Amino acid sequence: MIAKWRRVCPDTRPQSWVFPSETGKTPISRENCWRRNVAPNLDEVRLDCVNFQALRRTHATLMRELDVDPKVVADQLAHTLDVNLNIYTDSGLERKKEAMNVLEAMPALKGKDSSPIM
Repeated sequence: MIAKWRRVCPDTRPQSWVFPSETGKTPISRENCWRRNVAPNLDEVRLDCVNFQALRRTHATLMRELDVDPKVVADQLAHTLDVNLNIYTDSGLERKKEAMNVLEAMPALKGKDSSPIM
């Protein structure tokens, strides 16, 4: 994909930046890209309170909901598996409900009459 991108870049010399700023003399900065390209779109849909961190957490959580390999997600976010799962990923309400249903269905938690032990 980078090779394809390099073919359409304004400056394809080997020493040029792959993702240049508008001047081409420096690489594009994350803050500049956010301010010019991402933030205006978030403002338009009234999500101006969303930041880069929130998008990373959303990505991690959605990938978990889609059962994407957590190691792949950790690699995408440039984090360890531990940080991806314990810091960035949130357990959705449906998964929490499923976990409780599995727990409640365990025979060891039921009395002789198959009703849950309270």
